[in-house]
Amino acid sequence: MRRLILACCLLPAACGPDPAAGPVAVPADMLTPCSGWTGPAPVTQGALLRAALAEKAGRLCANDKIASIDQILRSSPEGMH
Repeated sequence: MRRLILACCLLPAACGPDPAAGPVAVPADMLTPCSGWTGPAPVTQGALLRAALAEKAGRLCANDKIASIDQILRSSPEGMH
């Protein structure tokens, strides 16, 4: 009787989703960091504007990479559910 209970508990565990086929290939350029402002702390208005634009460009670069990686993962067979 105890074996039957044990078998009843183990059988549903074998009915789970298929294991992942492996890692998804993401291009190496998608994994590089995006730089923002790398200069000294801005003192003048012009330097502050350049720093703000550089930070914005860095954020946009990072967001584009995240969106591209998301698209790669969603189009992979492992990402489709």
